[in-house]
Amino acid sequence: MKRILCVDDIETNLFTLEALFETHHNDKYMVITAASGKEALNILLSQKIDLILLDVMMPELDGYETAKFILSNKRTKNIPIIFLTAKKDQDTVSRCYEVGGVDYLSKPYNEQELFVRIKFHLDMVENKRVLEVEKKFTQDILDMQDNLVVISDGKKVIKINRAVTKLFNLKSIDDFVTQYVCICYTFVREDGYFHLGLVNDDELWVDVLLEQLKSKDVLVLINDIQNSQLNSFDIKAKIFGDDFLVTLTDITSFDAESKYNEHEASYDSLTNIYNRTKLNDLFCRQIETAKVNSDAFAFIMLDIDYFKSVNDNYGHLVGDAVLIQMTNLIKKSIRDSDIFARWGGEEFVLLLPHVSLEKAEEIANYLRAKIEDDKFPEVASITCSFGVACYKDGDTIDSIIKRADSALYDAKNAGRNRVCTLN
Repeated sequence: MKRILCVDDIETNLFTLEALFETHHNDKYMVITAASGKEALNILLSQKIDLILLDVMMPELDGYETAKFILSNKRTKNIPIIFLTAKKDQDTVSRCYEVGGVDYLSKPYNEQELFVRIKFHLDMVENKRVLEVEKKFTQDILDMQDNLVVISDGKKVIKINRAVTKLFNLKSIDDFVTQYVCICYTFVREDGYFHLGLVNDDELWVDVLLEQLKSKDVLVLINDIQNSQLNSFDIKAKIFGDDFLVTLTDITSFDAESKYNEHEASYDSLTNIYNRTKLNDLFCRQIETAKVNSDAFAFIMLDIDYFKSVNDNYGHLVGDAVLIQMTNLIKKSIRDSDIFARWGGEEFVLLLPHVSLEKAEEIANYLRAKIEDDKFPEVASITCSFGVACYKDGDTIDSIIKRADSALYDAKNAGRNRVCTLN
């Protein structure tokens, strides 16, 4: 049974209200009356009240002042107030709402309308209570998750769990929204990871993410504020009503181990450039790209002249130092898009996308001169021989390598420290 507090300084008005409730809704409502604002406040502090019918014009403490006191108290601020008054002017109506009333009825009021309004606002309170319970339940469930959990409309965060606030060293979702607006703005731009740089202006980031998730696992990088490090997260997303549910699982340790293993499998341990295995993989991709785009690329093989004598005369430590220095020299002299790998021993190769045979020969001569002019430890100077080939329609990896290797053989036979081409 809902408890209705009726406040009016005129006794007959209170009597009329009590009679109405008793006649029509005796089984639904219990009426408590107060003849003044002060009496109403005392009742509110001692009893549970579900809704207030409040007269405006009362001596000492009028309805407006009474409403202000009610709404300023933590215990009573959520109780709906319906104002009842004989005044019908716009100023009175406006002030009723300004001080916090949820509704307004002018005297004499229609009985049916009165009870419809009462039921409506009590239902509103109940619906709000149910939503708050559901909201708390949802938050409790989210907070039980070790993963980062975010509910977003695609533009801003609607809900986050405790793991998110902990990662960013914040106290609440309001703090997060103030600082970041949306979780997507925390993603660090890094190759191999999802970030906003992959999203067009007319796209929602989460739509792009969902599309990527159809074909692969997706990772993001987020700055761990507390530990001052970048953490890797496996990110998942799904439609959640009108919003999106995004979960992020910290895989930093696994990702680091995976990257280490990938590096070990793909890079030469001495020179830290691609090894032959990785080169073969990239070579296959380059040929497929060339077939589709009819776009040439060049392949260069180079070999350090008389390198065996370096190892024999100065030892393998000096030989290793020479290999490292020459590798670093070439890395600094080529484009980021060029692929540089150790073929084996003192042999190295270069894949040069979008480069013709003539341009590749020019590049090889440039590198040859740079190496010849450089000063190396112990041995003072070294030279290299180069063999250059270029992709042609119908080529395979083996056919290109065979031509470049033949050109390198020609360079060696012609006296070394030179560039030869074969196409």
